[in-house]
Amino acid sequence: MKIKISACVITKNEAKNMPRWLKCMRTVADEIVVVDTGSTDNTVVLAQSAGAKIAHFKWIDDFAAAKNYAIEQATGDWILFLDADETFTKKAQDVLRQELERFDRDKSVACLLCRLLDIDEDDDNRLFNTSLLPRVFRRSPYIRFAGAIHEQLENSQGNKKMVFADKLEILHTGYSSSIIRAKTQRNLPILISELEKSKTQKAKNRLYPYLMDAYNTLGDVDKVLYYAQKCIDINYHMVGAPSHFYEVMTMAMYNAGRPLSEVLAKLDEAEEKYPEEPFFPFVRSLVLEKQEDYLGAEKETLRGLELRKPVEEKMSQGIGMSDTSRGFLNYAYERLGNIYSLKGDRKNAADYYLMALKHHKYQADSLRGLCRILAGIDDVDLIELLNSIYDRELDGKFIVNALKGAGNYGVMAYYGRGIKTFEAGYAYMAQGRFDSGAVKLGQRYKEISQLGVLSANNMSAYPQDGYLNVLVSTNFLERFGKYKQYSKEDEAIRRLKEYRVRTGLDL
Repeated sequence: MKIKISACVITKNEAKNMPRWLKCMRTVADEIVVVDTGSTDNTVVLAQSAGAKIAHFKWIDDFAAAKNYAIEQATGDWILFLDADETFTKKAQDVLRQELERFDRDKSVACLLCRLLDIDEDDDNRLFNTSLLPRVFRRSPYIRFAGAIHEQLENSQGNKKMVFADKLEILHTGYSSSIIRAKTQRNLPILISELEKSKTQKAKNRLYPYLMDAYNTLGDVDKVLYYAQKCIDINYHMVGAPSHFYEVMTMAMYNAGRPLSEVLAKLDEAEEKYPEEPFFPFVRSLVLEKQEDYLGAEKETLRGLELRKPVEEKMSQGIGMSDTSRGFLNYAYERLGNIYSLKGDRKNAADYYLMALKHHKYQADSLRGLCRILAGIDDVDLIELLNSIYDRELDGKFIVNALKGAGNYGVMAYYGRGIKTFEAGYAYMAQGRFDSGAVKLGQRYKEISQLGVLSANNMSAYPQDGYLNVLVSTNFLERFGKYKQYSKEDEAIRRLKEYRVRTGLDL
């Protein structure tokens, strides 16, 4: 008998994510349930147009309550409960029904762990982390969410299994760099409130990992270390990620600029407990590189890559585990490319730069390193190599931007041929067409100058960093000075920096 699949989600102002989520769920589910908690954008309209069953839930600062209400609206045998910023991979969509029918035959299985792939949309969809989370479960009166924030799925009957579904991978964009900070600032007060209201130590313990992660996002390293140590002291178990707390601690210390000796001491402690975890050699290589111990950094990077082999083997066999060191790979290969370049080992340098690009092709430093190392070969051969990674039409703008000033004129001319935006100016210049390049780039600087004038007019004081003085006419500056006082106020400088980033001048 065919099983019925319900896809559920709770939403608030998710119009950006809903088209992708709805497209995915229409492919795999028989019923779509959207519980909205107060959207003021187009979320509900999008869901209605996709044929979803719409329900409304008054927001009470309780994610579990809203999700449980959504479960009550569902009628399927199995429930897919992905957040609006999560979708199954194409491969997972193709096999999902088949996999659910297989698991459905084993009545002892109630919940499926899926591998979540964290993708940073602000870094050209770079994969930076993986984790295991329950996202698919049987519809049952005993299975509900608990916890106002970072809610967890619980089975009150307690006689069913949760198993790893290795073929059901999920793409998650909610930790993209432009999103995660605002989301954390929203969630932290709820977490703190939950901690204060917790009546048992067990309830408090559940919140410690989430508080650690929240403060890690906000850059409060002291609180990161405090809550991470609490998790270690109570022997908190993260499914598939036993070394998670040490991983967060060591990276937080490194990113915060703590003394490198302290970071190394914490790494020693971590590796004593988890000697087979590749994450720690990769972090150690960062520390050694900062200490200018390049041979040591090379050794640790290679050790990390060696330790990854059994991890990759286990994952290929469908064994459920997180893979946090995977996010280091493109940087590890780039680091080895840099080190072998310094050593004059051109072959190994080129090989590692190429491996870095195959893991994340939009890594500009790796591309420049590869082209620098291969500068002596014919442009045709270099272009043939790059074509094995890049699409000329889709990636031309990235390549031209990455290689400007690097001297790879033939490559820039080839990949810049289809560009219509101002970056075409760099390609023209690579071809020796300086007049055309000047016209194209001149259009860009005209736009930036106009934006600078508009931005300055909205400032309480004109920023005196010398930048706009080059672009904006003296006549305007004189007129601006008659009406506004010159100052170096922090707010004015901040706003100037923001528009410079927005316009692409500061990359």
